[in-house]
Amino acid sequence: ELAGPTDVVREVSGRLDVRDDCSNYDSLPNLGFQIAGRILNLEPRDYIDKADGHCEVSLMPLDVPPPQGPLFVFGIPFLQKFYTVYNKAERKIGFAVAQHHRQDPEQAAALLFSNASVLEKVKPSPSRFLASASYA
Repeated sequence: ELAGPTDVVREVSGRLDVRDDCSNYDSLPNLGFQIAGRILNLEPRDYIDKADGHCEVSLMPLDVPPPQGPLFVFGIPFLQKFYTVYNKAERKIGFAVAQHHRQDPEQAAALLFSNASVLEKVKPSPSRFLASASYA
């Protein structure tokens, strides 16, 4: 699951407007997270729990007070979608679109955008990270 501050989880869930009966599942948007000038997208199959004709947003409220929070936990859906490397010495995290067997390269490229122009797609490259962020 994904987890974040209660107010953010409520806002995102409300904007997504996922119907309990899954009737709007096929028209749900990607859910993007802005990190270091890039937008990393999850597809509905990554952020929706869908079982027995019932759908719900897979976002859990998690309120961590300052100075450690607020924070967002990306969880398994995010870690399966994006290759993640942790650089403890420099306190940085790097992200690239994970390459999965039989994955369409164009579909993979559509998961990560430059924030400078949301319409400008960034192609995955095994030689560099597409986004990186420092953490405290």
